[in-house]
Amino acid sequence: MLTRNINPIDKLICQADSALRTIFGNPPLSGRPYPAEDCSEAELSDQEKKHTAGLMRVNHSGEVSAQGLYQGQALTAKLPNVRLKMEQAAVEENDHLVWCEQRLNDLDARKSLLNPVWYTGSFLIGATAGMSGGVSGFRLFCGAAGA
Repeated sequence: MLTRNINPIDKLICQADSALRTIFGNPPLSGRPYPAEDCSEAELSDQEKKHTAGLMRVNHSGEVSAQGLYQGQALTAKLPNVRLKMEQAAVEENDHLVWCEQRLNDLDARKSLLNPVWYTGSFLIGATAGMSGGVSGFRLFCGAAGA
């Protein structure tokens, strides 16, 4: 059986790919169906549509930030089980990211222009949590994600 050792450059390339997919679209999905697939669209006034789009944009930015936390901690986690849990959480949470984007599209609304900033800041927080190592790093992550 052929196994490949992943070097730091490989990890960096994979991380850059994940970041770009998170910020600009097409992250991998878990296969769960879109929860609003069979929902009929309510008639919204222009003001309601604008307000709903603003709320969904904030929600989408929160999902982008969550991905930054997961991916940052997964990259620097010292414990393999913590790394695996962060990687699994990122894949599962990609569904929320895509669903929020779908709803923005349904509302003819755009994503936040600040998403690269939110992702980068969250990635740095997650990476710091991972570098602090062990359970304390995981607790730091959980505290940041729950805030």
